Amino acid sequence: MWAECGVRLARARYAVFGIDYEGHGRSSGSRCYIKKFENIVNDCNEFFKSVCVEKDYSDKGRFLYGESMGGAVALLLHKKEPFFYNGAVLVAPMCKISEELKPHPVVVNILTSFEEIIPKWKIVPTKDVIDSAFRDPAKREEIRNNKLIYQDKPRLKTALEMLRTSMSLERSLNQVRLPFFVLHGDADAVTDPEISKALYEQASSKDKTMKLYPGMWHGLTAGETNENVDIVFADIIAWLQKHTHDLVAELIIEPFNKCIERLEFPTPDKNESEDFSTGPLSVLLMSVKNNTQVLINCRNNKKLLGRVRAFDRHCNMVLENVREMWTEVPKTGKGKKKAQPINKDRFISKMFLRGDSVIIVLRNPK
Repeated sequence: MWAECGVRLARARYAVFGIDYEGHGRSSGSRCYIKKFENIVNDCNEFFKSVCVEKDYSDKGRFLYGESMGGAVALLLHKKEPFFYNGAVLVAPMCKISEELKPHPVVVNILTSFEEIIPKWKIVPTKDVIDSAFRDPAKREEIRNNKLIYQDKPRLKTALEMLRTSMSLERSLNQVRLPFFVLHGDADAVTDPEISKALYEQASSKDKTMKLYPGMWHGLTAGETNENVDIVFADIIAWLQKHTHDLVAELIIEPFNKCIERLEFPTPDKNESEDFSTGPLSVLLMSVKNNTQVLINCRNNKKLLGRVRAFDRHCNMVLENVREMWTEVPKTGKGKKKAQPINKDRFISKMFLRGDSVIIVLRNPK
């Protein structure tokens, strides 16, 4: 059902990228088990940034799109990188759990006491979300027949993480600063429409739009009648067109072309200098001093061969003359022999690498 969202936006000439969260859809992991909501945000942050540095997209606008829990993820991505995205479309965002679905405070306290003992147990009492979210009976039945959609009771840890996340977002709505369009059905019984109103009123964004749809439920893009879904997507695309028409996006593959010579790092104290010269960071220090190459293995299964211009104790690096290398396996038709992997690479003259993407750094590879 949600694939239609990507198709509609693609037809409007937007490139659309998304991932299945760990334990959701086709991703591996215990079904719908969220150990830490922060892990989902970090996965999305790493994936979306890996897309944004691709040659075809590095000079394009970057907009977040999130429905329900995805709306919470989008807001947390903005909180993590306040100036990276050009805007966001938030469809019934999970900034607050509806009181009708939220367990009683006494139940929450009891469940919290067992959180670390039985985190994956499906014991959280709640109403049927599918019945509450999808208004159109035919689409509701289609959702129920989709084997990729979790339909059991929420796992203990998952429910508590979602509750904490929504409460945290509710308290920090004034930190939202990017342009956004928030949409909500005023008959939504899953996420409270009042929180979208609060987001609109409290956000610090100078460019913000809100629309409530009379009589519509939670599933605005997948659970309403076709006529209603057409109305919702027409509004979304109109907002995107307005905000992308004259947009000049910041190039992010080579963000330091004009200012790299002015980069300054704090002068390390004596202990830090010793750590840099004798500890693991000595590999980076020698590359800076001797203008030698290092080979960096990254978390996205890519390798970077280049020279280090600057770095800090967290392994954030400015790299120069970088050769990025990775392997792709071409897709083949069903029943056909699996294709052989293809090695690919590309050249990047200057780039910034976040330290949390680094797995290992090797000195002077041959």
